[in-house]
Amino acid sequence: MKIIRPLTITDSMLTASNVPENDYTEFAMATTYGDGDYCMVATGLEILTLDVAPVDDWVAGDILTGQTSLKTCVVVRKITSLTYYVRERTGTFTPGEVIGVTGDADKLADQGAAHPTITAATDKVHKIYESLSAGNQGNYPPLDILEAVPKWVEVGPTNRWKAFDDSIGGQTEQANSITYTITPGVTFDSIAFLNLEAQSVRIKLTDAVDGVVYDETVNLLDVIPTGTTAYMDWYAYFFSSIVMTTEVARPGVSLYLNTTVEITITYTGGTAKVGMIILGSQMTLGATQYGASVGIRDYSIKSTDDFGNPIIVERAYASKGSFDLNVPTVSVLDIKNALARYRATPLLWVGAESQPSTYIYGFYKDFNIVINFGTYSICSIEIEGMT
Repeated sequence: MKIIRPLTITDSMLTASNVPENDYTEFAMATTYGDGDYCMVATGLEILTLDVAPVDDWVAGDILTGQTSLKTCVVVRKITSLTYYVRERTGTFTPGEVIGVTGDADKLADQGAAHPTITAATDKVHKIYESLSAGNQGNYPPLDILEAVPKWVEVGPTNRWKAFDDSIGGQTEQANSITYTITPGVTFDSIAFLNLEAQSVRIKLTDAVDGVVYDETVNLLDVIPTGTTAYMDWYAYFFSSIVMTTEVARPGVSLYLNTTVEITITYTGGTAKVGMIILGSQMTLGATQYGASVGIRDYSIKSTDDFGNPIIVERAYASKGSFDLNVPTVSVLDIKNALARYRATPLLWVGAESQPSTYIYGFYKDFNIVINFGTYSICSIEIEGMT
C-alpha cells in the first residue's frame, strides 16, 4: 500500500486550461444582488498598505483613485488604519502618489516614497456563491459567509477548479476534452485521477533542462465479454459491453523540481469529466495482503411510507476499504508516526496499483499494528473515503 500526499494547486501553478471559468458573472462590489442570485469569485483580495491613513476611514464600496496614475480599486474592508482589503484593481498605483476618494479631502491619503503597495491575500477564490437576501450589495462573499448572519452561502467550486477541491463527486466537465497545464514549482513523484468519465488520459511531464521525461496515454476503455465463452467470439464481439476505467494512479512518475505537467482527458463526441486530479508525493506503508475488502458507504435515504411503498432519495456515496499490510518490523515506529501525523489529512490510499478499486481518497478510520518481532509485522487499517 502507498499513500499519496496531495499538493494544493494554486493560481500560480495552474498556468493554462481549455475549461473556461465563466459559470456565473464575477462578483462586483457595486452590484446589488437579489435573493437566489448567483455569482462567482475568481479574483481574490489584495492588501493595500499605506504610509499615512486618511482622516476618514475608507469603507466597503469606496472607489480609490490614484490622483497621478488614475488607476482605481474598490475597498472591501478595513484591516488596520494603514491596511485595507481591496479588489477590482485597474492597474498599479505610483509609489508616493495621493490616493483616495476623488473630491473628498478627508478620504485622501498622501503617501511617502514607498507606498501605496498592494500584495495578494489568501481567500476562497474560484467559488460559486448564492445570495440569501434581496438588496445584497457590497458584501464580499468569502468574508461575508463568516459572519453571524451571512448574506451569502458557498455553493461550490467553479467548473474549472472542481478537479482540485476535496470532493470527488463534483466533476469538471468539458465537451470532447479537458486540458490543464500545471507548473508546481516543487518536487512531486505521483499523479492520480479519480472519478473519470473519458476514453483516455494523457500525462506529459517536461523538464526545463532534460525535455520530456514522461509521456503516457492511458486507455480507459475495456470490454466485458458477453456470451457463453470466456474469450471474444463473434457473439461477444457484437454484444459485449464497453466500460470505462474511472481511477488512474501513477506513483513514481517524476522527481524533477521544475516539471511542467500537461494533462489531456479525452472523450471524443462526448463530455469528458474528472472528479479529482492529484499531484503529490508517495510513501510506501507495506505490502497489501490477499483478503483486502473494498466497498461503499451509501448516504442515500431508503425508507417506506405508511403503506409500505419504498421511498428512495439518492445521495452521494463514499468508498471504503479494509486492508492487512505486511510492514517491516524495523519500520513500525516510522509508519505509526506517519499515520498519526496524517490522522486528519485526506490522502490518496493505493491498496494495490493493479487494482483501481483499491484507490480511495480519504482518511483512515482506525489502524492497528501487531508486532511479530520477526522480519515483518502486520498492520490492519480501515480507510474511510470522501464523497
